[in-house]
Amino acid sequence: MNNERKVAVVTGGATGIGKGCVLKFLEHGYRVAATGRRQEKLDELVREAGSENLICIQSDVSVQDEVVRVIDRAAAKWGRIDAMVNNAGICTSIPFLDMTAEQYDEVIRTNQYGCFFGMQAAARKMIELDIAGVIVNVTSVFYEVASPKIIHYHASKGAIATMTKSAALELAPYGIRVLAVAPGVIDTPMLDIDKQRGTWEEIQTKHMRNKALSTEEVADVMVFLCSEKANGVNGCVVPIDDGLLSKY
Repeated sequence: MNNERKVAVVTGGATGIGKGCVLKFLEHGYRVAATGRRQEKLDELVREAGSENLICIQSDVSVQDEVVRVIDRAAAKWGRIDAMVNNAGICTSIPFLDMTAEQYDEVIRTNQYGCFFGMQAAARKMIELDIAGVIVNVTSVFYEVASPKIIHYHASKGAIATMTKSAALELAPYGIRVLAVAPGVIDTPMLDIDKQRGTWEEIQTKHMRNKALSTEEVADVMVFLCSEKANGVNGCVVPIDDGLLSKY
């Protein structure tokens, strides 16, 4: 199928990896629905993209009804959903011994529940429309390696990695592929704190080539994974980490 007829939904699409994916999908001819919590960031994306093939929808992925609304709106506008990218996520830095249940739950609700809601809503719509689509979930290298003060983030990303495999198994009879990507050190606003702390150069050395990846480099892989050329990739986690996990 020509990409010009395909539709992708990207959560957390206004900044970082999500924004990179939105722009890359548009570049490849997709029609794209991007979501985000902050309307001003979505407005900036609309201006930057300058494309009639983009709609931006303010929503909170931790609220199931809002996720369903996004999927319904995209399908109503364009008649199909071919790719779902569950990218939205948050992270806060809090020592394990100081973390409250509320602080833990905030990250779990957005990252883990948001991914579950997105997978389920997209899969239901794909089945309803008889489309053998692709669902890509964004986990992190932190599903496998340790780091201090983000135990809630680790838990959420580990859950995404395992949920991906389970969902792939259940959705295979419908021809739907489900996979995850595990980015390493990516130059996004989430890591601005390292630049402020003066640790940015140090964390880049975790990569084999000692430099962070760009959001465009991550998006290139993700758009490929949504294509027919990646038809054999399913039920797995694909690292996009310049060898970080191997280096560990």
